[in-house]
Amino acid sequence: MFNFIRETRAVRGGLHSVILEIPADTYKTFYNDLSEENAQYILTEYLRYRQDDARVSDIKIEHDKYANIVKIYANLHYLENEKTVQIPFTDNI
Repeated sequence: MFNFIRETRAVRGGLHSVILEIPADTYKTFYNDLSEENAQYILTEYLRYRQDDARVSDIKIEHDKYANIVKIYANLHYLENEKTVQIPFTDNI
């Protein structure tokens, strides 16, 4: 699934944010519904895949019906956090 994700990042006032865009058909191959739990799992695995040790907060998910894309929004925190232990990535999503 990670080959189909488009990532956009921004930094405003020291706060990092990320938007992951996934084709809706690809998302539906793995998940039946839009939920924050699914979004958190996808985002966590995506960051692990990218070896990114950010802490995630404020996760939101939405389906853009006109573009047929699922968007996952989140804030990423890098300062004042402990190093995240990277668990070996397994491509099972």
